[in-house]
Amino acid sequence: MVRVRSDLPALVLESHDYGESDKIVTFFCQEIGRLTLFAKGAHRSKKRFTNKLELFSFVQISYSRRSAAGLALLDEAELINSFISLRLDFTRYLAASVIREYMLLVTNETLNDDNIFQLALWALHSLNQAGNRRQVVALFLVKLFDYLGYRPNFSSCQKCGRNPENGDSAVFSTEAGGIVCSRCSPPLGAASGWMTSGAMQMIGAVQQQPVNRLSRFKPAGTVLDQMLDYAYRYSRYLFQRDIHSWKSFVPRSLPR
Repeated sequence: MVRVRSDLPALVLESHDYGESDKIVTFFCQEIGRLTLFAKGAHRSKKRFTNKLELFSFVQISYSRRSAAGLALLDEAELINSFISLRLDFTRYLAASVIREYMLLVTNETLNDDNIFQLALWALHSLNQAGNRRQVVALFLVKLFDYLGYRPNFSSCQKCGRNPENGDSAVFSTEAGGIVCSRCSPPLGAASGWMTSGAMQMIGAVQQQPVNRLSRFKPAGTVLDQMLDYAYRYSRYLFQRDIHSWKSFVPRSLPR
């Protein structure tokens, strides 16, 4: 048995029982990315694992490997923050579940982008501190697309190159990867991706800022609704699958 890493910051994304006493736990870790470990005796060991492997928890882990093949073994887990409010408040749980599903969807064991780790940590911390659920999810998704290399262009029309004037609306086109101005797009109605200048400017500003400044943004009303609509439709286009947790996290179902 070879100790691979110790004191590694990690977020719990999945935790499944294996047999009567063990667990298989998936983490997203700082520096190394996604990691699935075998927690032997997790149900019996009160000192090592009790209440430390719950969904959304922020922990420090140590793990080891017997060989290059097979699951590595979780040796220890020290709780940094349980983010317990995310499991006690149903509306926060719904929002955190959206973030968790996106993290499982877009990460793998070869993605070790520390920006994404910090972004997920910011989002869960903000939700745990009673941050506006809809705002947190919207800001998280705008930055997630950015860090994944899928930053759409909200500054100029993807067909004619014209910059929308202040107050103009435009359509967000998933296929074009940006906006199409009113001159180049037929009038399809608000439900078909029309965005106000306020929403476009907000998204563009969020794209430019680091994670530690996201809490400064407070989108609301129509701007927030359009940000969430954009994020949901764009993610379905990018990943070619539905976001199951979104069925419960309906934008207007959560308090602003």
